[in-house]
Amino acid sequence: MLIPDPGDNLKIEFVHERYRRSDPRMFFSDLGTVRRAKSFKPDLYYISGFMYPWGLLLQKLLLPLDRVVIACHNVSTPKGASLSWLARINIGFVLRNFRNIQVFSKSQRAVLESRYKNKNVLEAPLALKDYGRPAESEAARNKGFVRFLNFGIIRDYKRVDLLIEAGCLLYEHGFRNFRILIAGSCLEWEERYAPLIKYPEVFELDIRRIPNEDVAALFARSDYFVMPYQDIAQSGAMTVAFQYNLPVIVSDLPQFKEFVEDGKTGLCFKTEDPVALADKMQYVLENHNAIYAELKHNQQVFVQEYLSLDSIVSRYREFFDSL
Repeated sequence: MLIPDPGDNLKIEFVHERYRRSDPRMFFSDLGTVRRAKSFKPDLYYISGFMYPWGLLLQKLLLPLDRVVIACHNVSTPKGASLSWLARINIGFVLRNFRNIQVFSKSQRAVLESRYKNKNVLEAPLALKDYGRPAESEAARNKGFVRFLNFGIIRDYKRVDLLIEAGCLLYEHGFRNFRILIAGSCLEWEERYAPLIKYPEVFELDIRRIPNEDVAALFARSDYFVMPYQDIAQSGAMTVAFQYNLPVIVSDLPQFKEFVEDGKTGLCFKTEDPVALADKMQYVLENHNAIYAELKHNQQVFVQEYLSLDSIVSRYREFFDSL
């Protein structure tokens, strides 16, 4: 399906898959997609989806590999990720068989270069995710308390349970001037996470797939974005927080430390330690008025220097031109 021409130098075509990825008929669908791509006789092929189980093999066999750039969002698969075994198989195939690789963080580049030699690597961070501006009525934060936000699909490795436990600890320590907003889809919420909430009065829950049009309001209503992950390659959700200039509280993983300097551009706590997270949130509650403006300012400066669209585009352009 072609969409109306959005410009003189850009044509976009969508190919809708008719079957599930596990359906054997996807072999013929993927074969048609790869052949369709070749028919344009492009200068470069940029592949961001692995099209398992057939796509990667067909891409290797049918495309000119010197002109293929393949994006690897997770060179290392996060512990507890969904279908992690399949992710490891796919990424292993990619890194053994393709040479021009894109990664999205310094830490993932280091992992790649420690495992494989002679790869041609494009390192360019994820662009900030912009879901538009919230309505003025949605942008007003509640007075009298601090709201901590956790947003995104709830997976094991994201450790939302730590955030819930930390919130309960704060309540037991006598704090009432906060709310924890958890927004995102979860298949195991009632069985796994809901029983952990001892004090529902300080939790705000929106457990569903959040429509794009509701995302900006979530960030506008909140004060801090909390990411208690036990492992990560890089985070798209963090780019949303940066887009809306929301200070972040993250576990002290090396992957996060590329983007968050504790006490300057955000706050860090010891990974997998709910007490450490509660202590950091308590520090925020006790010092919010003194630290908030500076955290936001420092984050803005970091984004302007390292995550501006112009700087990211220039990395792509230089890499593509080199091919």
